[in-house]
Order: sequence, then C-alpha cells, then structure tokens
Amino acid sequence: MTLRALLPAALALAGFACRLPLADLRPEPGGPALALAVHVEDHSRKLARLKEPGGEADTPESRRAALEAQRAAFEADLRAEAAARSLRLDPASDLRLDLTITSLGEVRTKYIAWGIASGVGWGVGVGVLAHDPRLAVGLGAYELLEESAFWIGGSVLMGRWSSPAVVEAKLLRADAGKPLWEETYYVLWARRELGALAPAEQAKRERQLHASLRKIEGKLFHDLEAMPGFPRPLSPSRPRESPAAAAPAPPLPG
Repeated sequence: MTLRALLPAALALAGFACRLPLADLRPEPGGPALALAVHVEDHSRKLARLKEPGGEADTPESRRAALEAQRAAFEADLRAEAAARSLRLDPASDLRLDLTITSLGEVRTKYIAWGIASGVGWGVGVGVLAHDPRLAVGLGAYELLEESAFWIGGSVLMGRWSSPAVVEAKLLRADAGKPLWEETYYVLWARRELGALAPAEQAKRERQLHASLRKIEGKLFHDLEAMPGFPRPLSPSRPRESPAAAAPAPPLPG
C-alpha cells in the first residue's frame, strides 16, 4: 500500500476529521433537550462478522436483524447516558442529534472499491501525464493487483481480528439549513470497554461490536460537552457500566 493512501486512512482512523463548531444550547423549560435519532445502514456481507455462529442461516434478513440488534443496544446506551446527565430526550425538540452506524464488523464494499480505484487512477494518471500509453496501462495493471491484494486482504483481516465501527453524527436545528455540527467516529478495537466484561464474554462477536459502539458513545459525549450548556454526567467518578456488560451473558436481541 502506498503512502498516499496510508496517510488519509491513518488520519481518518485517528479521528482528525473536520468538524463544525458547536452552537449554544437555547434555554428550554426543564433544561436542555434533544431529539435523538439512531439509524443503521444495511451494509453487512457476512453474518459471522456481526454475531457468533449459532446454526443460523446467513441471509440478508438475518444480517439486518443482527444490525438492528446492535442499533437498538446502541440507542439504549445513549438514552441511559442522557438520563445520567439529566438530559431530556424530547422528540418535539427543535435540536436533533442524528446518528448513523455506517459500518460495523467489517470494511464496507464501497471503501474497498474506492481504495482500489484510487490506486488504479493514480497509475493511469502518471502514464497519461508522461504521454506514454504503455506506461499508463502497465502502472494501472500493477496498481490494480497491488491495491486489490491490500484492500481485499486487509478488509478480511480487519473484519476477523478487530471490531471496526463507524458512526456519523450530526446536530441539526429545525430552523437551520445545514448541520450545526457534524463528525465521523472510527473505532477498530475497544480494549477498555471490553475489559469491563467477563473473559468469556470478551470473545463473543456481539459484545466486541457493542464495546466498539460504547467507545464511540464516549467520544461523542466528550465532543458534545464542548457545547456551552451541555450537561455533564452527574457521577463523573467512574464510567457508567453498560447494562449489557452488567448482565452475566444475555444475547443481544435478534
């Protein structure tokens, strides 16, 4: 993989995405309130990347159900964190926090295709700039092989040996034409969150992905605390334990 592709990927995974500044919360009776919307994009190609194999057929329906279970658990954690901060979640509020899980458990096909296409385009572009058709074809073919091996092989390894998650966040106001703030969160592995679980639970795929989403939740609220007036947790002495982590071994729904 060439440095030109590694640098954007490293910056993205490190969380150096551009973000819009947060605006002040408008005072509301009873304290600040948000409308919360949590979505998940149907993107999975393999059920085993989302949950432990249990004899269940790998079908689009079973993958959608597994994704929905993770979305529901993520939303439940968000609502619990809001309650711990005395933050009202009101569907009628003009300020809405919109969250979308765009990747979970594996690298999306569109990112693999983009990575391969960018490498091939670079190789062909060098040949075109040099006014050498043979160089363009040769570099394009070489980049196709190299980038395919990296992106396809890398995505398989990442899906098997890590628990990647990507969540896009937007803060919107009903009377605004564009988001007041937006950010994309990337997580490959959630060591600290997994450490709160029993060893037997840590090996379960559902728990690994839930831990990655919990890590994103922590990053999200850390950023939202930069908004003037955004409530902080009532008991900041130690992290709030997830209901899923506290339970002995309950399977996620679905």
